[in-house]
Amino acid sequence: MPDQSSLSRRQFLEVAGGALAVYTTSPLWLRLGAAGAEPAPSSGRKLLVLLLEGGNDGLNTVVPYGQSAYFEKRRTLAYTPEEIIKLSDSSQIGLAPTLPKLAKHYEARKVGIVQGVGYDKPTLSHFESMDIWQTGRPRHDLATGWLGRYLDRSPAEASVVRAVAIDNRLPTVLVGGEQSGVAVPSFNGFTFFDGSDADPASEPHRLHEAFLQFADAPLTDGPAKALLASERATVQAVRAIQKLGDPKAGEGDQPPQKQTKAPATLAEKVSMAMKLLSSDLGVEIAMVSLGGFDNHAAEEGNHPKLLTEVDNAIDQFMTDAAATGKAGDYLLMTFSEFGRRVEENSSGTDHGTAAPLFVVGEGVAGGLYGEQPSLTNLDGNKNLIRTVDFREVYATVLDGWLRKVPAAEVLGTKPSDGLHPVGFLR
Repeated sequence: MPDQSSLSRRQFLEVAGGALAVYTTSPLWLRLGAAGAEPAPSSGRKLLVLLLEGGNDGLNTVVPYGQSAYFEKRRTLAYTPEEIIKLSDSSQIGLAPTLPKLAKHYEARKVGIVQGVGYDKPTLSHFESMDIWQTGRPRHDLATGWLGRYLDRSPAEASVVRAVAIDNRLPTVLVGGEQSGVAVPSFNGFTFFDGSDADPASEPHRLHEAFLQFADAPLTDGPAKALLASERATVQAVRAIQKLGDPKAGEGDQPPQKQTKAPATLAEKVSMAMKLLSSDLGVEIAMVSLGGFDNHAAEEGNHPKLLTEVDNAIDQFMTDAAATGKAGDYLLMTFSEFGRRVEENSSGTDHGTAAPLFVVGEGVAGGLYGEQPSLTNLDGNKNLIRTVDFREVYATVLDGWLRKVPAAEVLGTKPSDGLHPVGFLR
C-alpha cells in the first residue's frame, strides 16, 4: 500500500479502483452540496410538509355549514348539521366528522386553519397546479422548488442532509439549484446505487470502506480531495439513515437485519419523517404525501377514509413532537394542488380552486385565518375565488418559522404584489 503522505489522485484511483463508480452514480443531493459527514445538532426549527395529492375537497374537510349553498349544491355529499364537528370559535365553519383528533388539537389552540388559499388565474390541471404550488411561482417560470431555493440560500452548517421526502421520488418542492433534498422510501431501503454493503464480505462494502480509509489522506489534487469528501459523505449518510430504522445496525460481527418495508400508512410516514427530523443528521425539512383525493366519483365513501388517515397522521406528528422534548421546534403544514367544485356531480366533485390548509404545532396560534370564500359568488368556471394567496402562507413559514432567508428572496415577490403575512405563528 502506498504511503498516504504522498498519495496522489492517480494513486488513489489505483488503490480504490472500482469505488469511483459510487461517485458516478451517487445521489444528486450529495453532488449538489451536502455539507459534510459530521453529526449536526438536532435542535432548531423543523418543518414537516404534508401533501394531499389529487385535489382535496376542502368543502368536505373544513365545512362551511353556515352557508346554505353547501347543503343545496351537495344533496348527496353534504354532511348533515349533526355530523359536522362544530368549532367553539365559529358558528359558520366546522370540521368533517372523520377529523376528531384534529378538532381536539384545534380546541387546544395548536391548529391554524387557513381558509380560501389559492392563486390568481387558477388552472384546473393537476400537473400545472401542482407545479405552481411546489415551485411557489404562479407564473410557472422556474424549475426549482420554493424549499429547494431556501436550501440554496441558507447556510448548511454541519448537516449531512437537510431535506427528505418519504417517497420513491424527490418532489419538485425540495429541488434547488445547488442543494436538494433526498427521497428515502424506507430506512433500510435507502441504499447505495452499487448495492447494499451490509455484508462485510461484499464488494460494495469493500469499496465504501476504501473511501473511508483514505478520507484523511493529504491529497494535493483539488478534484481528488473533493471526490473523496463527497464519497465519504455518501457512505456515512446512507449508513446513518439506515441505522435510524434499526438502532442495532452495524453492531457486532453479524450483518444487520434489513427491514426494507416502506411505511404503509400516512401516520407511519409521519413517524419516519419525525425520526429523521429529530436525528443528528441535521434534517430541517421533511415531506410526506397521501394520494387518492381526485374523487370525481364515489367520494362519499373514499374521502372520509382519506381524512381519517390525515387525522391519524397529524395526531402522530403531535405525539412524536412531544416525545422529542422540544415540541415547540416542530411545525406541520398541509397543502393540495387545488380544491373541488362547489356543486357535486352526483357521486363526486370536479377540479376546483381555493381550499383550506392546516398548520399544526406548539408554535401555532390556533384559530381561523383568512376568509371562507362565498359558495355563490363564484368565478367564470363556477369555482371559489381565493381569499388568501398561497405565497402569503409560504412567506409566513419562511419569515416567521425558518427565518434564515427573507421570503421575498426565495419567492421572488415584491411589495407591489400586496402580499401580507398570515398570523398563525406565535
